[in-house]
Amino acid sequence: MIKEKINGNQIFWMISTMQIGMTILLTLNPSIAVAKQDAWLSIAISTLFSMGLAYVLSRISIMYPGDSLVTYAPKILGKFLGHTIILLYFIYWYTVLAIILRQYADFMIGTILPLTPVLVPIIGMLLVAAYVSFAGIEVLARCSEVFGPLVLLGIMVPLLLNISQIKINNLLPFMVDGSPLVLLKGALPTASFLGDNIMLMMILPFLSKPREGTKSAVLGSVVAGVFTLFSAMECIAIFGYSTAARQTYPFLNLVRFISFGFLQNLDAIVVAIWIMGIFIKVSLYLFVASYGSAQWFGVKRWRIFIFIAAPVALVLAMLPRNFVDSSILYPKLVAVPINLPFHFILLPLLLWIVGMIRSNNKKKSKPDRL
Repeated sequence: MIKEKINGNQIFWMISTMQIGMTILLTLNPSIAVAKQDAWLSIAISTLFSMGLAYVLSRISIMYPGDSLVTYAPKILGKFLGHTIILLYFIYWYTVLAIILRQYADFMIGTILPLTPVLVPIIGMLLVAAYVSFAGIEVLARCSEVFGPLVLLGIMVPLLLNISQIKINNLLPFMVDGSPLVLLKGALPTASFLGDNIMLMMILPFLSKPREGTKSAVLGSVVAGVFTLFSAMECIAIFGYSTAARQTYPFLNLVRFISFGFLQNLDAIVVAIWIMGIFIKVSLYLFVASYGSAQWFGVKRWRIFIFIAAPVALVLAMLPRNFVDSSILYPKLVAVPINLPFHFILLPLLLWIVGMIRSNNKKKSKPDRL
């Protein structure tokens, strides 16, 4: 079924572009609210977690080259447990696809399209994502290579233009609570977003050289984490933690804060660039949900499932009542207590450890047969 091929450079751009936009948009506020001026330390912990997850997933892919979660989970854990785990990830992929669409729509309505019905931005994004996903993973990877540098530039330029406004005193005192537990609590919101690289389970099998995956996936996670960290530091340094924690989108306010000669009111341009990152994320989730569903049901013409996954995501995206449901309650009640410990930590570790044991047993048994 896997005929298309991508390279390590494309994996890097897919991971970094997909993660950076919404992580900066939606996780700075809750991290700062918990860890205060030490939120950047919490984000550093989240980045380490994301790097570890990318490493574990790429090692599983190297043990089972050419296999995705759908094909290697039953090999590692047996049919019953393997298919149970696949089902859990499918529920995750479809629900997260829907919630990303809703969070994107709520952001657009709350910032630049206040009178637009919520259905309009969701359908618009879903249509372009379906078009690219239908073209396949190679086209999606090329889109990431084109849009990725623009997205990074859209984050980097506001950070550089606001350097003169930084007040270092706002970042002090260092480790104000002196408790690692507070830092860990502050890391949870960002970790639940940076854990999106879990979709490497379905993308890495497309790599032409599987061993390139580890370095590319880890570097992509580092770039997304470092940009989020600097964004948090600058928001705190300019606004102070108490003000930044009360803002819904601190980084957007940072962009609006720019006053550098004739360079002012750049938020519309930056929002347009961010939409590119969200577009890559939605397209990847739609591709993974459609391709994975087809692979699981043994259907070779996987593109048919785009016409099923897209309407399902549309219906699910309409379930949250408002911004509070999609961007506050979902992360608080589902993403942090369920997705993070189970989908991002326990299940990948289980697959990796049992896979290693099986692989080592297989190697030991070979000389005996000879």
